[in-house]
Amino acid sequence: MHIYTVDPSQEESALLSYTRRIYHDFYTKNDITLLLASLAPDVSWCGGGAQMMKSGRTEVMRFFVSTKDEMIPFAIHDETTSVHRLSPDFINITIASYLQTLPSTSLLIKEHLKCDTLYRKNPDCANGIGWEIVHINNSVSYDKLKPDETFAIAEGTRAYQSLTEPTDLPEDKLAFFHMIGKKLMSILSPQELRCLSILSIFDEFTTQCAAAVCIHTDIYALLNKLLAQGFVLHQTKTTGTYALYPLIREFLQQKFSLLPKEEQNQHLTCAAQHFLSQQQYTKAMSYANRAKNYSLCLRIFIRGADTILLSSPRTYPMDLLDHIPSSVLRKHMQTVLYILLDLYFAKAHSIYQKIYNRIDTLLTGEDGDIFRELLKTYTSFNHLPSMITHMKNAEAIMNHTTSRQKLYVPPLGFLCPSFTLLYHSVPGKFREEIEQLITLHQLSATINHKQNQEEWALYFKAEYSYHTGNWKKSAEILAHLSTLPAFAHELTLKARVLYIQGFMAYFQNDSSSLSDIYEKLQSLLPRATSYESLLIHLCSLRLRSVIPRIAEKNISPASEPESPLRHSPGLTYQELIETRTLIKPGNGIPLLYAALRNERFSRERHSVLGEIYSYLYQALAYDMLNKPDDFHQSLTKALTLAAPDHIISPFLPFASHLPVTWSQMRGSDSMNHLIQDIALFVQERPYHLEVKSMQSPLLQETLTGKELRIIYLAVSGKTNREIAEELHLAEITIKKALSRIYKKLGIRNRTQLATLVKQHQ
Repeated sequence: MHIYTVDPSQEESALLSYTRRIYHDFYTKNDITLLLASLAPDVSWCGGGAQMMKSGRTEVMRFFVSTKDEMIPFAIHDETTSVHRLSPDFINITIASYLQTLPSTSLLIKEHLKCDTLYRKNPDCANGIGWEIVHINNSVSYDKLKPDETFAIAEGTRAYQSLTEPTDLPEDKLAFFHMIGKKLMSILSPQELRCLSILSIFDEFTTQCAAAVCIHTDIYALLNKLLAQGFVLHQTKTTGTYALYPLIREFLQQKFSLLPKEEQNQHLTCAAQHFLSQQQYTKAMSYANRAKNYSLCLRIFIRGADTILLSSPRTYPMDLLDHIPSSVLRKHMQTVLYILLDLYFAKAHSIYQKIYNRIDTLLTGEDGDIFRELLKTYTSFNHLPSMITHMKNAEAIMNHTTSRQKLYVPPLGFLCPSFTLLYHSVPGKFREEIEQLITLHQLSATINHKQNQEEWALYFKAEYSYHTGNWKKSAEILAHLSTLPAFAHELTLKARVLYIQGFMAYFQNDSSSLSDIYEKLQSLLPRATSYESLLIHLCSLRLRSVIPRIAEKNISPASEPESPLRHSPGLTYQELIETRTLIKPGNGIPLLYAALRNERFSRERHSVLGEIYSYLYQALAYDMLNKPDDFHQSLTKALTLAAPDHIISPFLPFASHLPVTWSQMRGSDSMNHLIQDIALFVQERPYHLEVKSMQSPLLQETLTGKELRIIYLAVSGKTNREIAEELHLAEITIKKALSRIYKKLGIRNRTQLATLVKQHQ
């Protein structure tokens, strides 16, 4: 686009069009190419937060590039624009709009955005438009911004419309707080007001929580008094919890912040100890962290390491070990190992290295050597030969020493239901990697004094047979495995076995077994630890995301945990689950961006199966976007990665979505063998048997595979909307496709279509 014109109005109009394109590319397409090309060397970027207060082209570019992939897919509504020429060389353009996350996004966000972009004329700028961006200012609000408002307005005011007086809230928050202070002082004693300010540390609380931090106050009397006022406290009777209204809480938090720091920390510590006694480790850690009570933080971590490490966001202080005396650290090296690994996988490299250097000087002799070898095992993640070498070194040292503190190997698998999704890293080496995994797990079991090496070896062989399509052998191994002692009490093993059995039952149309398997998986939860519980939840979530019959039977799962694995290697698996939810009509673009992100992450983590899945998601997205060349290219990439090991499992959940005539796909001998097996699976499904029966020479020469699928569904009596839902396409796409089909076959309606199909069956 070139903006070189003498007419100022045309210049402004063209620049507005260019700005809108940047705006829409960024918020709806996640594309920042034009934006980056237009940034001036001295550009500044302002918004709501320290991360957005950037200046200089390099810094601003780094911000946009680093955050591009974290953009939530938005739709833009009610857009308004204005152009102001400030001088011959400066033009300011303002775009205001209403943004809402797409229906497919689990997190629903509605917000108003106002973006001011200042351009400076520069005929030599890199983008070729003759103007460059020297300043960007973003304002975001959950309430509509006023015309003259620049920065985001305060949140939460709408929650106070129920206040009886005054009916209209003052615009000045200080005046509002003054009014609140007068109202509270009139109904509460100084001691009660002090207690109430202490309760502002809680998002919500029970009477037990309140009593733990306000030990000299009649809590029941105070809560009843506040509930009667109707504007301070809200009670949720179903859960027995209380919560302060947001602006009331904000006012009281300011009161709390005026207390002496020592007293603040004392109350926060009381809250932490209360939650620790209730085994609510993440809440306990968050309050201990706020109190800067590091010895209590360590104690909480020791008791609830799994829960805390699997929480999102992270609640323990990342510099925790910096504040713990060396004499204490030496006694808790298992906890130190867990924290170091967490920092390593969170890519907090500077903190990790600093703490490691300190620990390295503390550890001497054989204990130190064991610790280092175990740490090296996991920081060599996904390079199985190195992991085995370091684990063997640790085992050898342990066998030659009698004086050592107990160090256990952290769980392998990082909560992933499929070990091979994480550890298969070299195409063509799948079988060899299975043997290496067996060796690695045997070493782990030996160090941890567990006697279940045989069971895990069988499981790995069953998983290999499952992924490579030898389901008969996999089923036989799993049946034998379920009779062994470890299967009864090793819940992580049992969950993974049920996970594979569930998929095989689905692929083989064994609907009677499917619900039983899923219910067995759910029945494990009552006796599961935090680690085991989260693994079971992930197995259940994956089964429900792929297998429609589970949803049809209305099986209500236990409540899902918060998003885990945000900083562990198992993130690859969670991303695949989340991407699966995007397979809906009209979601081509969000699905494509998620698939491209998955591809990058999977490649970084050397996950071959992760890459295969990402290419299959890309193929689906390109099919939705009607890009057949890109579709076939992505599908070919997936087949190329899978062919050397004959990995068939990733393709099967997609079989009903991929509009492929498999007989037309061609490649190497190993790829052709894999394609034949996929085609055999497709043909054996009842849905595809019906499609195959329609493939007479006339229909096969005239129609594509996707069109044959649409015909089958149409003559089965499904409406356009039902067809669209089943094929994950837009209803208008089905309508257009049927019009093309009628034209190709020389017919006019569905009645004639049904007659023609019957003649050619």
